Formats: sequence, structure tokens, C-alpha cells
Amino acid sequence: MVVNITDSEIRDHLQKLKEMAMKLGASDARIVPADMIPIEDQIVEMCREPLCEGYSKSANCPPHVMSPKEARAWVRFYKMALVFKIDVSPELLFSEERFKIFEKVYILCSKLENFSVEQGYVRSKGLAAGSCKSVFCNNIPCEALLDGGKCRYPSLGRPSMEALGINVFRLAKDVGWKIYPILRDSDPKDIPNAMLAGLLLVGSG
Repeated sequence: MVVNITDSEIRDHLQKLKEMAMKLGASDARIVPADMIPIEDQIVEMCREPLCEGYSKSANCPPHVMSPKEARAWVRFYKMALVFKIDVSPELLFSEERFKIFEKVYILCSKLENFSVEQGYVRSKGLAAGSCKSVFCNNIPCEALLDGGKCRYPSLGRPSMEALGINVFRLAKDVGWKIYPILRDSDPKDIPNAMLAGLLLVGSG
């Protein structure tokens, strides 16, 4: 049975998701129209080796995920989305503890996605930050890429926004968040603040 959900109901649902995200540890969350999400071909190029250790080694990383062109077509089926961030110290992102913060983004994405689906928004899909291989399967092969294999963490594993070509830097600036470029050779002392972001596209079917 197809359930018709009104725009007003979607807005109310997104407000609940926003409140839920904040309760679960997000530093901020914003409701955005899906057509505001910038998807650019060159973003995926930044994932290629040697820039990202997850490239080609995870089922949720390029080139195993949809291309930016396919992502643009996919996002057109959605009207609204929720983008959230978790503020972190720049020093933490350069430490061995950084994966715990990335894990928080994945867990938050999963909880928001599950809640949205349970409420009837069955096409809702969350995108996280960074490669899930580094977070959950570091130093071991991605099981989903093996013959007959399945993801070890099916409720958590998912692509990052960058993996599909989403320009997170531009999206963050568009919603009013201060964001600074962080590269591997950056000095954390020169970075005023840092953040990790996630996204939930909300759709009813």
C-alpha cells in the first residue's frame, strides 16, 4: 500500500529528526532542500590513492559506489534532507582517537535512518563521514568485497558524503557553519575548529 505523506508531515518529521540528532550528540543540525546538496565530479577524485586509504578497498568507497552523475540523479528523487555536524578539536582528528568520532557519525546516521524508516519514510538514507573500512574494519579486508561475503556491520556501514561526490565544505558553508580545510600535512594548531558531518535524505517511497 502506498501512503501519501504531505509536505507538512515531512517538515514535522524532519523537525523530530533534528531534535533527535541533537539529543544523540550532534553539535548542530539543519533541515535543507535536497536540491541544495552540491554533488561535484572532482570531489571523488580526492578519494583516489594515495589521498585516501579506503579507495577501492571498501564496498562503500569509490569506485564501488555510485558515481557523482548517478548520485545527482538519485538525489533528485528526494525533496528534503537533514545535515548534522559533530564539532571536534583539530588535534583529535590527527590522533589515534579520531576513529571514535567518525564512529559516532556512523552510529548517529544509522539511528536517524532507522527511526525515519520506522515512521514510514522507507527510502530514507544516511551518509556518513570518512571510510567505514577505516572505522570498523581497519587492517582487515572488506568482507563485502569478497566472493559471497557480506558486510560485517550492515546497519552501520555506508558511503560517506564525499564518496558520492558531495562537496561537504560547500554544503557546510551554505548552511552557515564555519569550516576550515584540513589536509594530512596541516598543523592542527593553525586550524580554529574542526567538524565531521553526516546527512540523512528523507523519502517515503
